Amino acid sequence: MTNDQLSASEEVAPAPQGKKAWIGFIALMLAILVLALDVTITDVSVPSMVQSLDIDADDASLVVTIYMVVAASLMILMGKFSDRIGARRAMLGGTLLFAVGSLITGLATSLGMLLAGRALQGFVLAMCIPASLSLLNHLFPSGRTRVLAFSVWTAALGSAFAIGPVIGGYLATYLSWRWSFFINIPLMLIAAAGIMTCVPSVAGRLQEKGNDVLGSVFMVFAVAFLVLGIQEGTGWGWLTPSNQTVFGITWTLGLSAAFLAIVLGVILLVVLIVYELRRFKSKRPMVLEPALFKVPSFTWGTASAALMTAGIFGLLLMVPLYAQYVLNYDPLSSGLTLLSMGIGMALGGPIVSRMSIAMDRRTIVIALIVQPLATLSIIPLLSATGNGWILAPSLLVEGFAWGAAYSILVSTLMQDVPEDLSGTAGGTQTAVRLLAGAIGTAVMTSVLLLTISAKVSDVNESGLTASQQQQLEQLYTLSGQAHSEVADPNGETVQQFRQIQEFDAAISAVGEDMVGGFKITVGLAALISATAIPCSLRLPKKRKK
Repeated sequence: MTNDQLSASEEVAPAPQGKKAWIGFIALMLAILVLALDVTITDVSVPSMVQSLDIDADDASLVVTIYMVVAASLMILMGKFSDRIGARRAMLGGTLLFAVGSLITGLATSLGMLLAGRALQGFVLAMCIPASLSLLNHLFPSGRTRVLAFSVWTAALGSAFAIGPVIGGYLATYLSWRWSFFINIPLMLIAAAGIMTCVPSVAGRLQEKGNDVLGSVFMVFAVAFLVLGIQEGTGWGWLTPSNQTVFGITWTLGLSAAFLAIVLGVILLVVLIVYELRRFKSKRPMVLEPALFKVPSFTWGTASAALMTAGIFGLLLMVPLYAQYVLNYDPLSSGLTLLSMGIGMALGGPIVSRMSIAMDRRTIVIALIVQPLATLSIIPLLSATGNGWILAPSLLVEGFAWGAAYSILVSTLMQDVPEDLSGTAGGTQTAVRLLAGAIGTAVMTSVLLLTISAKVSDVNESGLTASQQQQLEQLYTLSGQAHSEVADPNGETVQQFRQIQEFDAAISAVGEDMVGGFKITVGLAALISATAIPCSLRLPKKRKK
């Protein structure tokens, strides 16, 4: 085969045949869709949780944070676990556990119960993402159907990030925030039934003598502290405390909890690397797998995917904030501004996989060039008197390019990984992406805050009392999540603040200045995404036939 191309009719590895096989595949994708939705579905529900459970909004934001912290910290370990017990077993057990976690969270009567349920859900995310990639890697070893399978996986994952706030906003507005969790239960039970009856078993293949227990502990806590510090940095303060309570405890130290968490995470990461190098030299089992990074497609593919994620997560943060703070949209309407991006993400991979073009490095690079260009096209559309819907075409192209690039990229980076390490590889690349996404959103949030902090501190000139000024400053302590709950400690949103004339005038004045900040941060998102291009150029030119 010349030019490293696969035509639409040349199926090197045929897709699963028969109705049963496709039911199993759909069940897997349903589970991934639910898991991905829960990354963002709760973001706009935080104000409702605050008022319903009578808890502090800063504590309630941990509902979003703990899901990502637990998932990221356990992702590599759960990938290795999947390789040992078999990906199908891990996936089936995970779907059932997620239903349990959703039930606990939906019935929560206290912050502790809420966080316990979310922690269990995060544990399942760490278990199922590597297992699902391992199953796809096994069921679709090569060919155009492989790209199609990974495209559908990407479509489920990416589009869910964008439409999660829409679904969560609708449920919180018209039913209850609890339905953001209850809705998971029947969906996961359906997925479990499909996986149990229609997905073929994949035996555990990773055989090691002994376990790297201490390395596992170092890794879990290193990643957990890093993600926690990065996620909460804008709320807790990057160096000095900007919030006097952390997990409900009064913080009295001169350095912020976020700074200390990041420092501790970095120290543990260094200790982990040194410890793992010593185990590598003595040929003992390791929690990290150096063999993975000897595979060029995995190394450079993971780097490209991480940089793409950092940029796209930043954009997923900026658009709803712009809609709420500048355009005065309610949480549900602000979530709808991302709908076109979600549609693009859902269509990009599947459409490109069915086109008669090469599923190789060239297509990835082209898509990676289109994505930041689409991001840059958003900048001139931002204005204080603008409309969120005029962003739709740019966001549609952005999502399509991301979906196309990411689906081929994930298929490529998993292509040459030894089958007995496919779960570990899936967990490793996902953990790196989640960490990159957290860093990207934190950096962009901080840049945005720097552009408006001086203006917010001067709002007392708008006739606000000292207490009202403090409330407004708390409102603008944006959370470094994929979306912000945009609520003050009493659970009030921007729109509720605007009901008071003095606040409305102050928010309008700050909004004018925020447009410039949003333009800078959207440009930064484009720049970060563009850095994936040189990494993708290091991918092997030819794909395995």
